[in-house]
Amino acid sequence: MYEAHFLAKPDFNRFPAYPIGVGHIFDEPNHFVNGMRYAENFYNIHFVVRGSGWLRTSVGSVELKPGMGFVYAEDQYQHFGTYADDPWEVWWIYLSGEGIRDLIGDKRIGEVWAFSFEGNTRLIALMEELWEAAGKNDMACVPRYAALSYEILLEILLHTVDLNAPSEPGLVHAIRRAAEFMRMNCAKDLPLQKLADQCGISPAYFSRTFHMQMGMPPLTYLNMQRIELSKQMLITTSKPVKQIALEAGFSKPSYYIERFRFAEGVTPSVFRDRYMRPEALP
Repeated sequence: MYEAHFLAKPDFNRFPAYPIGVGHIFDEPNHFVNGMRYAENFYNIHFVVRGSGWLRTSVGSVELKPGMGFVYAEDQYQHFGTYADDPWEVWWIYLSGEGIRDLIGDKRIGEVWAFSFEGNTRLIALMEELWEAAGKNDMACVPRYAALSYEILLEILLHTVDLNAPSEPGLVHAIRRAAEFMRMNCAKDLPLQKLADQCGISPAYFSRTFHMQMGMPPLTYLNMQRIELSKQMLITTSKPVKQIALEAGFSKPSYYIERFRFAEGVTPSVFRDRYMRPEALP
């Protein structure tokens, strides 16, 4: 059975990620995709929860079992499917968003990104929550759709095992713990030395390894988390922009405004005005 909910893309185009489609596939022994390719800023994510399947890459096939998933990024040719004698059950999400490129970094380049989420019950719970919300197809839920999509991406980045990367498992786990610490404490002063000490490595090695695992340098990731925190404050409070800048972890409001404009294409004040007055959107 192939079940899907499709959502119209909102006019407000500044969400980092937004679900265009959410689906559930089971009891489909002939399910496969052979050579499909998406346009720019579109991504395809699958999570296998039962049965088995395969991915075809340039170096051969990869067998997929329950607790494994994959992400196809923009412009990648997709080759995957289930085995007829053991049809899989999968959840999938079709995402769009300019922010996804920066979030997953070099994982979108070259081969499909395969990962293991074994034991991560939260990831499937988030997918089921998004599925239920998408079934209502209510424009009032647009922020929730975007927030759930972004949370799913972060959950994959921070709490799954990258099956593509032949790096040190212990260090990979430490880097992801550091990233989670940065996300939860982004408003605080977090010098590179302190983050590197958490992983037991030098600042230079931490910076290189973090970039390789997370797809961006530590400072870029930290600023991204601070901007996300500031967006919540812009939408939910009437605090002045300068105060929000300081409370989000930026030492200088002018630098905050510069980074915000670079990330969102508008100033914090314009972002707040557009969000609070959707009729002002172009």
